[in-house]
Amino acid sequence: MISRLPGALARAADTLRLVLRVAALSIRLPRHPDGLWDDFWSGVSAGSLHEAVIWEATGGDEIDQHLERAASLLDTGLTIVDIGCGTGAVSRRLAGVFPAVVGADVSRGAVEAARSASAGMPHLKFMVLDATDPEAVAALSRDLGEVNVFVRGVFHVLSPRRQAALARAIQPLLGTRGRIYLVESNVSGGALNYLRGLGATGRGIPGPLRQAIASLPKPGHFGARQRRRVFPARDWTVIAEGATTLDTAPMHGDGSGVRIPAYWAALGRRHG
Repeated sequence: MISRLPGALARAADTLRLVLRVAALSIRLPRHPDGLWDDFWSGVSAGSLHEAVIWEATGGDEIDQHLERAASLLDTGLTIVDIGCGTGAVSRRLAGVFPAVVGADVSRGAVEAARSASAGMPHLKFMVLDATDPEAVAALSRDLGEVNVFVRGVFHVLSPRRQAALARAIQPLLGTRGRIYLVESNVSGGALNYLRGLGATGRGIPGPLRQAIASLPKPGHFGARQRRRVFPARDWTVIAEGATTLDTAPMHGDGSGVRIPAYWAALGRRHG
């Protein structure tokens, strides 16, 4: 035990330094998360936030796996709505599988960037939408009819109340044929485990992660247990689910990213 104490003390000291670094970065964040997202995407567009967007890594096989699963589990004759689309990187990939894609984001700055980056793609459009607002989503449902829904990395940054609100609001979009495909980070343990998994230590925090901590709501995790709470069995049918990973943008000087433990599921509405 004594021989292990210095290592334990070093670990505790590193944890304390990391906590202090995170506190210093996030101490000035305003309370309402939607404002944070708009400020973030506006900063990315304007160049004041110049680090890579941590979750916009779409060139590897992670997105390929989601597209393959979605093509086998969802009706590919339906339009798909990409909720939390950001700058539309995944929306543009979905356009290769589904006949039409609607990217929706709470941030006007993100939507403007997505439209600019997706010019010339006629079957792809973007709109500002708070997908936890049932009236706004119901209006979209009236415009589109029944659709599929794709969600990557949204539920884990919402409060439990807003997670449930998002799931309820999505229901009218699906109709009888539509399904939701979701993938969310699912790192075990608390926030420090999440940060360490992304390369943070008391000695330093990778630039893209430092930018996210300073600008955005604190992330959490979303796995099968959270899914059962948010998508109760009385209302939803699980078509398939499993463990996966989420790829990050390059986090290190050598251009490499990080793979984060994650959870995916395809669900449909329960009828009758």
